[in-house]
Amino acid sequence: MDGLIRDIRYAARTLMRAPTFTIVAVLTLAFGIGANTAIFSVVDGVLLRALPYDAPDELVTVWLDMTRRDGPDREWFTPADFVDYRAEPGLFQEMGAWGGFGPTLTGLGTPTVLTGAAVTEGMFERVLRVTPLLGRGFSIDEDRPDGPSVVVLSHSFWQDRFGGDPDALGRSISLSEQPFVIVGIMPEGFEPPFVPNAEVWVPLQVDPSRCGYGCFSIRTVARMQAGMSLDAARERANAVAARTAEAQPAANGMVGASVFALRDDLVRTAEQGLWVLLGAVTFVLLIACTNVANLLLARGAARESEFAVRIALGADRGPILRQLFTESLLLASAGGIIGLGIAAWGTEALLALAPPLTLPGLQDVGMDARILGFTSLIAIGTGLVFGFFPAIRASRADVYSGVRRGGGASNGGQRLRTGLVVTQVGMALMLMVGAGLLLRSFQRLNTAELGFDTEGVLAVSLALPGGRYDQGAERIRFFQELIGGLQQIPGVSSVGGTNSLPLAGNDGDSDFMVEGAAPREATDPAVAWIRRVTPDYFRTMDMQLLDGRGFTDSDDALATRVVIVNETLARRYMDFPARPAVGQRVNFGDPSDPQWRTVVGVAKDTRHFGIRDGTRPAMYFPYQQVPTNAMAMVLRGQGDPLVFAEAARAAISEVDPALAASSIAPLDDLVDSALATDRFVATLLGSFAALALLLAGVGLYGVVSYGVTQRMREMGIRLALGAGGDDVRRLVVRGGLMMTGAGVVLGVIGALAVTQTLESLVYDVPVTDPLTFGLMVAVLTGIALLASWIPARRASRADPVSVLRED
Repeated sequence: MDGLIRDIRYAARTLMRAPTFTIVAVLTLAFGIGANTAIFSVVDGVLLRALPYDAPDELVTVWLDMTRRDGPDREWFTPADFVDYRAEPGLFQEMGAWGGFGPTLTGLGTPTVLTGAAVTEGMFERVLRVTPLLGRGFSIDEDRPDGPSVVVLSHSFWQDRFGGDPDALGRSISLSEQPFVIVGIMPEGFEPPFVPNAEVWVPLQVDPSRCGYGCFSIRTVARMQAGMSLDAARERANAVAARTAEAQPAANGMVGASVFALRDDLVRTAEQGLWVLLGAVTFVLLIACTNVANLLLARGAARESEFAVRIALGADRGPILRQLFTESLLLASAGGIIGLGIAAWGTEALLALAPPLTLPGLQDVGMDARILGFTSLIAIGTGLVFGFFPAIRASRADVYSGVRRGGGASNGGQRLRTGLVVTQVGMALMLMVGAGLLLRSFQRLNTAELGFDTEGVLAVSLALPGGRYDQGAERIRFFQELIGGLQQIPGVSSVGGTNSLPLAGNDGDSDFMVEGAAPREATDPAVAWIRRVTPDYFRTMDMQLLDGRGFTDSDDALATRVVIVNETLARRYMDFPARPAVGQRVNFGDPSDPQWRTVVGVAKDTRHFGIRDGTRPAMYFPYQQVPTNAMAMVLRGQGDPLVFAEAARAAISEVDPALAASSIAPLDDLVDSALATDRFVATLLGSFAALALLLAGVGLYGVVSYGVTQRMREMGIRLALGAGGDDVRRLVVRGGLMMTGAGVVLGVIGALAVTQTLESLVYDVPVTDPLTFGLMVAVLTGIALLASWIPARRASRADPVSVLRED
């Protein structure tokens, strides 16, 4: 212990005598360690920590697998399918379902739209195994069609609205103008894996008799049998799917079941991006370690005479090795301490950039014992990594040569430093290429043709309560009056409405048939996604009609049933454009009693389910012929659309004072939300690549500059013998570019291998894109030229007389 303390004191004094070296080394490590700690804190909170439920490994999500019908592998459940799977003996310990619920709260101040969910009984206590703080969850009698209206409150809602009063149990609140009795209060911090910010929960009241196997309207969470594997659960679930397909060939033919671990399903959209970021930031740390190793090698070369004299005087090589490792660990420890501060700031920045409410555990990310332990390990590890080669080399100092030279670099040391620079240039290029691909991908996503124009459009969403608006005529009247009021807002040029905004993710589909078309197999029906729109919707959204006309006010309940189809549907099912789609008729429902709708227009495709997703067959119905209670109004005007927000709220209150909008936001926000994950990954990877480029440039500059210092006698002789300054500059720059060229070759080979992991993250850009590779090589070469030119310029200005006199 006494020897260790002496080593630490001596190392501290040695480092303090070289403040510039120490500051550069510590800050280089601090940024590398800090960035790694920040990213690891997010990866740990989101991907590595267990979900906050009892036996979380037993929790799974169950979906219908529609891939054999050209559909997704994660399709929502129908009520009838849910009943079948839930009733299967031995399949799951418990299976629950949930759906969206966004009621308007009245009677407690200004009408407010709440965030909520409808869940089946047992979801809290038996599926998630979370006991309410007060009261209870839902009973079987409450979770049946037309059962009692009861509600469970979140802890925050209970505190905000009832001041934490225990007597709130048994009281009623008005949700969408219907009284609900409070039966339970959930514990503080409870966040279900679905709708984690929910304020209220009500019974789902699944009713398979309403639309059986035709309504894909609910999602499921299940708890596997103890000890059952995912593969076994999938096999059992697919056995249920096979029986259902045989009994219901039209609705469920070729439909399977998908079972995924709950955590994997929750993080699937961000998991690969987070692992890529962790890999990238590890590269940054390795480059930082390489830089510090080069600094130590250069410093060790200058201390070779010191080590040689100590060995000549009888010192063992072991204590010298230990001393140098102590210096490395001291540098790494200082870098780790400062890195913790950088990590704390970086973690806050990461959370600010991260897509909201998409990653479980993100809200709990922060500095704790696990993160401190990780930082300590990474600091010790980096100290050993970057200190290894310098310490080994210094401990092997040649006594005779070291004493004779009185210091200076050996060719072996120079080759090692060169090799380290080549390595860090290669790693930097790999990061730069990856970042370039993601940035180009994000640019393509950002400029992708959406099929509509978001500029200057405000979206106002609201839902009518079923009690006073249970009839179609009442809904039509409300929205007609609301549209009239919104059109009177100064600056608004056009107003439309739809039940399904693009990129919002809420849509429904249905089977249909085309008049005169050949009958299709029962397992391969024609399917279209259904949207209901008002007459001015297409004009307000700037959606192009390729043929025919849009809807008019005369397309009401008494008029001929009409429909507008999108281009994908017309091409797939109507032989468009070889044959006109306008004038053809389609039927939904019973083929023996068809209710025909005439196609009056063909609309250009829109990106409705995501910017990356391809378009799907879709139809637009005139709202007056198929009214619904939930609509989103879109207002187009000049300038910032948020200036219309207050006037829009006033227009809603003027038609019905008891209603409130569930959301009011520019349509651009939907696009921003769709791009949030891509923006997050591309921004961070671009930042890490820039840091790697900076470190590589500094490392190259350091090696070239040190080489110039060691060769000043040679430069003086060259100048004395008549060489020009340009000759000396070319000599130095050529050496720097040769190292860069070797690093570029290494980096290109590595990038070609590594970028294959980015294939699912990039959009409309090949992972071997020559433009990206070429641009990144050019940028890196430019930095290398600058890093080499500065010491080359110093070398060319050397005074031959002074240099030779010093020798």
